[in-house]
Amino acid sequence: MDPVQLATIASILVAALSLLFAVWVYRRQMNAQLFLEYTHRYEQIMESLPPEERSARLDTTGDPPPESTAVTTAALRYLNLCSEEFYLWRRGYLARDIWQIWEAEIERTLRSPLLQREWPKLRSEFSSYSAFARYVDSIQRAGRSPAA
Repeated sequence: MDPVQLATIASILVAALSLLFAVWVYRRQMNAQLFLEYTHRYEQIMESLPPEERSARLDTTGDPPPESTAVTTAALRYLNLCSEEFYLWRRGYLARDIWQIWEAEIERTLRSPLLQREWPKLRSEFSSYSAFARYVDSIQRAGRSPAA
């Protein structure tokens, strides 16, 4: 093999490695941006609720706050956010480690009495995204007590 061929092969190798590295860096940056954006949106949803209703999301055993338009609207906003995160993960746009962090929180919240009460009212909002509706159904079924 002459020096020109070696140089050509080396150049192609360096270009391919550079491209792979650029794609890796780009994916990491996009995941960081997604994480920051969705965390910000989550905070906005939580801030839209009065403090006593905000804490109900964390209460997995007590009674949910009284029904109200504000609570149902916040639940819908939260579920929309979750459905977007679910979509991004299923389509491969979201890193597995970020999804694992979010999924644990999503599952805990979906099992709360508050979301157990609100989901049947809001399920039809997700009729165009049946995979997400099935996901919520399965999480809620798994979270119900045997007496329920």
